[in-house]
Amino acid sequence: MEVLRTQDSRGPRSYRSFRTIKQTRSSIWTSALLVFALVASGCSASSGTGSASSPSKPSPSKSTPSTPNVSKISWRRCSGGECGSMKVGLRASDNPRAKGAKVINLELFRAKAAESSKRIGVLLINPGGPGGSGFDAARSLATALPATIRNHFDIVGWDPRGTGRSTHIQCGDRLDYLFNVDTAPDSATERRALERVSKRFAETCAKKSGDLLSNVSSFDTVRDMESIRSALHEKKINFLGYSYGTFLGALYARDYPKRVRSMVLDGAVDPSLSPEASLIEQAQGLGRSLKLFFNWCDSSNNCAIGARRASRGYEALRLAIDKRPLRLKNRVFGPTQFDLAVSSFLYSGEAGYEYLAAGLEELLNGDPATLLESADAYVGRSSSGNYDGSWSAFLAVNCLDGPSLGNEVELAAASNRAGIAAKDFGAASVGLGYPCAAWGAKALLGDAQPISAKNAPPIVIIGTRDDPITPVTWAEGLAAQLGNGHLVVAPGAQHTSYPSRDGCLDPIINSYFVRLRVPPDQAACPAPQVVIAKGFPVI
Repeated sequence: MEVLRTQDSRGPRSYRSFRTIKQTRSSIWTSALLVFALVASGCSASSGTGSASSPSKPSPSKSTPSTPNVSKISWRRCSGGECGSMKVGLRASDNPRAKGAKVINLELFRAKAAESSKRIGVLLINPGGPGGSGFDAARSLATALPATIRNHFDIVGWDPRGTGRSTHIQCGDRLDYLFNVDTAPDSATERRALERVSKRFAETCAKKSGDLLSNVSSFDTVRDMESIRSALHEKKINFLGYSYGTFLGALYARDYPKRVRSMVLDGAVDPSLSPEASLIEQAQGLGRSLKLFFNWCDSSNNCAIGARRASRGYEALRLAIDKRPLRLKNRVFGPTQFDLAVSSFLYSGEAGYEYLAAGLEELLNGDPATLLESADAYVGRSSSGNYDGSWSAFLAVNCLDGPSLGNEVELAAASNRAGIAAKDFGAASVGLGYPCAAWGAKALLGDAQPISAKNAPPIVIIGTRDDPITPVTWAEGLAAQLGNGHLVVAPGAQHTSYPSRDGCLDPIINSYFVRLRVPPDQAACPAPQVVIAKGFPVI
């Protein structure tokens, strides 16, 4: 048995718990990865330039695939519960128990049901990304989920292949060069700079990651989910997926419908949309969220970027940074860092507005520290300048999954169209996916494909009314595609909603998980009287 090792074979690095953005007076949770998480999957190249081996192309399943050969999970005590390790085949054809097979390691976390006599089974968690740590998500949710869920289920999460503590993609630890260019270029010089650093990144990933690069697709991860179920000796799983994790859940329900007991998909992706449509709709959602921030700012006494005209103050500040980025000691704060920082605060809805306003006020005074820290946390950059690998994994999965937006010429055209359709974030969302045009592994999907899981049990999809990242229309679309989806609409302008600690959404979801009580389709929760800052971040 050969354990696949990338060029960096130092073993699992320290992977921080859910990243927080520390402010002068408080802290708020934010998402770990780029706001354009599902969009960059549309920036996958139709042909690669690297040396990684070609993967087999997935096809929709008409019957339940066989369970992969699996190894045992080795459990050990660790902070908050149990940590586990298991081996899975690099490819579907690799048997992890066979001599000479290529295998990779998966790292898991488990918190057993608080009341063993009431235990129903396993609740498998994926927080999204791609690139988000399911290990850290499960450890956080083991104390954050409602007590009735913790009493009835083992909470289990894992770092998907290519990420975190598991065998992970390697693209280099120093990635400042990738973000120091303008991802929304408005000149030929800026565009060439973006193309140059994107190609450098893609070539480094191919060189350092080898065969792993072409074996970290969402389809590979769904196969790993089935391996985890089998290794846990569970006949069926319960699944809670956020954002990109809803795509994994939908694929699993399609491929293994009889292995699902219950499934909740929060912040749903609509896989039937074309890459460009997804990109534009997501950027437009962020733009709507930014307008909500402006409305809040105009009516607030604590917003320094404009008296009743916050949008003008913001646009002037953004333009100034675009024309003349701030040069700091060993750092640059330019338009890309600005957009990443603003996006990160918008994830939290109204709970993030005060902190975004404070960061913009500091920037007006020449100090980008708060916004720069937010941008750094967004892409997994530590204060030492090292990146934790989440950004590399994010691009690796999206570039491999596809479908493609094309080559650099086609990307430039898409960037222009997106900039017109979504002026605040559209062009930048395309630019951040430029590495996919030079990716070292061919994209698997040629076209966007709807997902049907009509043979699975009823699935609950949560859409947040003003979600800035995954519009509620996407939740409606996925619910219709699945054939057995039941939509619940939650209030708010944050990305995802469960657990909400309110008297509406949580009881609906808890009752479904525990008692399999399916909510009526199109159920909607009213807006609360007071907006409470969320204590649990998802991607």
